[in-house]
Amino acid sequence: MTSSSNPNFKQLRVAIVGGGLGGLSAAVALRRAGHLVEIYERRDFNVEVGASISCAANGTQWLREWEVDIPDMKPVILMKLVMRDWETGKILNQYNLDYYEKEWGNVYNMLHRQDMHATLLKAATSSEGKGTPCAVNIDHICHSVDAEAGTVTFQNGVTVKADLIIGADGIRSVVRSQIGVVPDIKSAPQTCYRVNLKKSVVDALGLVKYSYDPAIQFWGGVQGNNGRSKYYKIVMSPCSGGEIVSFYCFMPTELTKHHEEGFTFAEVPVSDVIAGKYDELDPDCVNLLKNSVDRMPWRLYVHQAYTHWFKGNTCVLGDAAHPMMPHQSQGACQAIEDAAALGIIFSDKYDFTQDVNAGLAMYETIRKPRATRVQSASARATENLNERIGFTSLTPHDASLAATEGKLTINEMNSYKMHDHISSEVAGERNAVNAA
Repeated sequence: MTSSSNPNFKQLRVAIVGGGLGGLSAAVALRRAGHLVEIYERRDFNVEVGASISCAANGTQWLREWEVDIPDMKPVILMKLVMRDWETGKILNQYNLDYYEKEWGNVYNMLHRQDMHATLLKAATSSEGKGTPCAVNIDHICHSVDAEAGTVTFQNGVTVKADLIIGADGIRSVVRSQIGVVPDIKSAPQTCYRVNLKKSVVDALGLVKYSYDPAIQFWGGVQGNNGRSKYYKIVMSPCSGGEIVSFYCFMPTELTKHHEEGFTFAEVPVSDVIAGKYDELDPDCVNLLKNSVDRMPWRLYVHQAYTHWFKGNTCVLGDAAHPMMPHQSQGACQAIEDAAALGIIFSDKYDFTQDVNAGLAMYETIRKPRATRVQSASARATENLNERIGFTSLTPHDASLAATEGKLTINEMNSYKMHDHISSEVAGERNAVNAA
């Protein structure tokens, strides 16, 4: 047992199934809370897909609280959101973030997935920092979970026992199925290609320099001329210290050639990425895409909210708990918030280490409504780009009705105080017990 001011605190043995961004965030949070953590990953880490990741203030605050080396992630600090006309590239709408850090206490970081993953892995396993370094086991594919007995069995025959089991194994989660969740899932009307462009190529070829702006640039996302579908959309952002420009290229699912699923894909030709109405796109943007690398397909799905997130001593987080369309740029942040909630609930501030099931019930109470709200808003933003956080503040609507209309705002996402929320819920439960 670790030293703690709470005599009821018990050091837990934690098994995390999945070593992606959500799994590693949970590993860091629970290591910092004083627990012994083991991560079980199905593959080697060198196949992480390279693409930009948005880490707004509501995600960045937890990286700071966990003392993660954010500069090591080579962030680009986001300063604006820019909506451009599809054909001309003309700016149609712009949301400036000049006072973002002053207002919210943290910057909005744009990160490269591989950089973020490497730093989180270092924070989880390094001998430096608070807590016992986490252990990592690769080539462990989850076969089954017994949530009541607290065991995980892998396809290689290994079975491990833990006080707390966390399924961070993504959109096709095995752990989720083992706790009895039946997903309501359908293919999304969009498919995406993720591609990158190196700054050195932009310089060498004299390509358009707006790719250097510390901004997320958008093209499309609304019903266009000549019958162009609203599902055509491009999102571009710099990352990795400005050395890489990352693109998410969306188009109607029925018009794409790639519907495969899995962890690795062969790179697709440029012609697949810029098919269809892309010949009507802003020529400057087309030139950037034509010189891209790492062109990988990404199949998208729309999930309805799940009935529950835990059973016994086992829970899910991140894409295993609330897979969402990418149009609010909150997927990583919501996984980080999941991890933060687990770290707080199972800290020595509370007594949940004595009753893991009760702690997971609290986790679901805290996280499910908020994550489900973001999930729903992400689906709406698929249909209308003006539903995206930031742009919702520029489009006509009564801010006082935001919650009932469903529109997400930066204020709602960044003013949230999870420590206070958990404290209030715990106090409420105590009062209810005392009153009874």
